[in-house]
Amino acid sequence: MSLSSLHASIIQFRDERNWKQFHSLKDLLLGLNIECGELNELFLWKSEKEIAEIPKEKVEHELADIFIFLNYISHHFNSDLEKAVKEKLEINARKYPVEKSFGSNKKYNEL
Repeated sequence: MSLSSLHASIIQFRDERNWKQFHSLKDLLLGLNIECGELNELFLWKSEKEIAEIPKEKVEHELADIFIFLNYISHHFNSDLEKAVKEKLEINARKYPVEKSFGSNKKYNEL
């Protein structure tokens, strides 16, 4: 499934349930942060050994929730999320050329 058809499926799922009425920008942003918090919660206070034992399915479900909220927000702005990500990758490639940034955790203006 392409990203654009996945986006359409997410919006269709929401619209079939008449949930758009609850999706103000404020609530979408709060929801995104809550979902990110739920992902973080899986790792909170865990040792590396405990983290390795977190079921992959739990992580994937939280990532999916985050992705769904990102799609709702991009839809709110009539933004093409796939295009935006591609453009940002191009910007980052210019800011972080491989020959300067390989193996480095420095910010682009410190390279």
